[in-house]
Amino acid sequence: MAESYRILIPARIGSERLPRKLLQNIGGKTVIQMTWERCVQSNAQEVIVVTDSEEILNHISAIGGEAFLSKNTHDSGTDRIREYTEAANLKSDELIINVQGDEPMIEIEAINKLGAFMSNNNHSYGTLAKQFTSNTDLLDSNKVKVIVDTDTRALEFFRDTPNLVKDFSKIVLHHVGVYAYQAHFLHSFSKLTQTQNELSLKLEQMRALDNGLPLHVLEVALGNSWGIDTEEDLLKLRQHLESN
Repeated sequence: MAESYRILIPARIGSERLPRKLLQNIGGKTVIQMTWERCVQSNAQEVIVVTDSEEILNHISAIGGEAFLSKNTHDSGTDRIREYTEAANLKSDELIINVQGDEPMIEIEAINKLGAFMSNNNHSYGTLAKQFTSNTDLLDSNKVKVIVDTDTRALEFFRDTPNLVKDFSKIVLHHVGVYAYQAHFLHSFSKLTQTQNELSLKLEQMRALDNGLPLHVLEVALGNSWGIDTEEDLLKLRQHLESN
């Protein structure tokens, strides 16, 4: 498996909960620009924004970044990234880290740790998670939860908190929407039909779990790192930047 990695940032212009959120301006910069600027500080050999929007493509190009215009019919960001890997003819063991375009506060060290985690263990599919710091987040259906076993494998993802987690040997963490995969995994994953769990939960990783494909979870300590899903998240980001 390749030890280096590249970051691909899927950037869809449409968003059901927060329209055009990636182009929302926060302190003179867009959300997608802030995410891109974070990623280029990592150890990635290259950072490419993969988007269905000519507006986003032109925006990234104007600030000196590299962008790829994808089709607009993909079911998920992972499928969008797979299109790029085929167009670029990446080798099967190439390591790709998918950082969602709405992660302007993602911590660079977490990305680098995920790259090392994947390379050192030769995992085909991986993601990040962190500890919950409040009951508010734990009860928030916008915050995705993951149960992880002692071998770092994800067992279940859910949005609504169950009344009782009976098996206390399992760890419940706050999932962070950063994924890593070898290129060959993407090609296999994209050929699978979307599952009912994926459609109902709107979580693409359920397609892998429902088909018995292992997803390994790296737990990291993330401080001021959160994704932009709602107007409240945008307000939180504005307030954070104004106070620092």
